[in-house]
Amino acid sequence: MNLDKFLVIAGVPGVHKLVSTRSNGLVIEDRKEGRTRFVPVRQNQITPLGTVAVYVETDEGTVPLTDVFQRMLDQLDTLPPVSVQANSAELRRYFSQILPEHDHDRVHINDIKKCIKWFMFMQENGIFEEAKREAETSTPADPPAEKPENTETT
Repeated sequence: MNLDKFLVIAGVPGVHKLVSTRSNGLVIEDRKEGRTRFVPVRQNQITPLGTVAVYVETDEGTVPLTDVFQRMLDQLDTLPPVSVQANSAELRRYFSQILPEHDHDRVHINDIKKCIKWFMFMQENGIFEEAKREAETSTPADPPAEKPENTETT
């Protein structure tokens, strides 16, 4: 699953898809309102979901948010996400079941709430299926042809 084209924008609820870039901002597809619009980069903090990671207590130090979302999807039937209005203990317990190795000191309750909000929004709006389809249809670029070694003798 590739979430590089999906963005979160501070102060604007939901997850948005990048349509195109301009020198002074981005054109996004607003899933909540069902339209495209321009977002100036100077006035908004924009974060691609593909760059977000969660702190863990392993040698890697972080786990990409895509991996966390995949774990949430895999366990959706047996372990549905708790409400973001749940108390801190319930939120932490849920996240500990999804990602037991998360760093309890650096992953705050608000971070868990964001993960659940984004996940639920993406699940309700079919973004995971869209990201999966795009990943399947995009073919990796052919590796560059190797240059033959210079076998010339003089």
